[in-house]
Amino acid sequence: MNGLLLQCGLSDIPEEMMQILLGKNGSELWRRANGIDETPVVPFHEQKSISTENTFGQDTIDMNFLRAEMLRMTERIAFELRKQNKLTGCVTVKLRYSNFDTFTKQQSIAYTNADQILFKTAKELFEKLYDRRMLIRMLGIRFTNLIPGNYQINLFEDTQEMIKLYQAIDSVKKRFGEKMVMKAGGM
Repeated sequence: MNGLLLQCGLSDIPEEMMQILLGKNGSELWRRANGIDETPVVPFHEQKSISTENTFGQDTIDMNFLRAEMLRMTERIAFELRKQNKLTGCVTVKLRYSNFDTFTKQQSIAYTNADQILFKTAKELFEKLYDRRMLIRMLGIRFTNLIPGNYQINLFEDTQEMIKLYQAIDSVKKRFGEKMVMKAGGM
């Protein structure tokens, strides 16, 4: 019988013989050898964006609150980018007024996942969007044009201390949860 196994492929052996020789695993091995697999096909899906939005319990024009919320949101999704080893090339800010008019503004940027750059861009976009002086119902931030990669140090702007600080902050967030460390402005 062993000579038979050596002279033919697994798909040529009857399923019953495989089951006798290997038990339940024999049937599974026979099915795989014959291309029979009933697990569902799940297509690969590359993440296209990462975002967050917050609809406020009460509409507001409190600029300190809105900046703090924007900082908190940016910091949170920038950390998510770094966890996934991704960079973003586009920042979008979404604003919904109390009358439900919704506006978005986006800007392409050099690929990054650094909080300070992303927040600066989001803040600039917000200031361009918020021109009606109406109560704001919802604020959203989205990063698109995602690519794999890590933050590239800017030779003229980044210091060794700043880079070590962000690495330490990310380490604490990974170990104890992302809400354990945040910028005071985001509280």
